[in-house]
Amino acid sequence: MGKRLYAIAYDIPDDTRRVKLANLLKSYGERVQLSVFECYLDEGLLRELEAKAKRLLNLSEDALRVYPVQGAVRVLGAGPLVREMPFAVV
Repeated sequence: MGKRLYAIAYDIPDDTRRVKLANLLKSYGERVQLSVFECYLDEGLLRELEAKAKRLLNLSEDALRVYPVQGAVRVLGAGPLVREMPFAVV
């Protein structure tokens, strides 16, 4: 199976963990909102990202949600439409 688009959102109260997670997500996709990224991932990259995220998060306080996006994304207002990158920067 090829890559698909995921919306990844987080809510992390600790500044240090939040910055580390944002930096991790930047290596897999594009920030589209303050705590939301859009990433084109195949199954292997998704598992890799989730494993790395688990090592950064405090699972009793932090929340990370991964939503597979079905269909086309509509953007109303500012912000570019995220396009699939031919490669992943890891």
